[in-house]
Amino acid sequence: MNKTSYYLVIAIGVLSVLSFFPHAFLGMKAVIDHIEKGEIQELAANDMQMIWFYSSIMMLISGLNLLILANNILIGSHKARLQVLILGIGLSVFGLGCTYISGEIDHMSVFTAEGIILILATTILYKKAHHLQDQEYGDN
Repeated sequence: MNKTSYYLVIAIGVLSVLSFFPHAFLGMKAVIDHIEKGEIQELAANDMQMIWFYSSIMMLISGLNLLILANNILIGSHKARLQVLILGIGLSVFGLGCTYISGEIDHMSVFTAEGIILILATTILYKKAHHLQDQEYGDN
């Protein structure tokens, strides 16, 4: 069983789900404030709100997906492992890209850390279950 990997996936899943709330509600308010101050041009205002809304929803969905996959990680599912690994790589690339764009290590590096934790949970810390045939997904 992959207890360490399981707990790491649960932790990042919970963090992502909880992060949705301030991101969606406080963050959108900040975007609207910037629009009202004229700091975001009117032409881009709707797009900025839609991008922020999309990123909030994806943060929630990613966290929920991790929470759903956690039990399958615990029992050694290869498909769940691959899905969590892909999400970990995506979060790491996003966080590193943000650091590159901004030129400094800031709050966006949390995404890099989350991604690295998920990568570790699905590689070095992961124990393969050779007997499992991903029956929880209906594949035989």
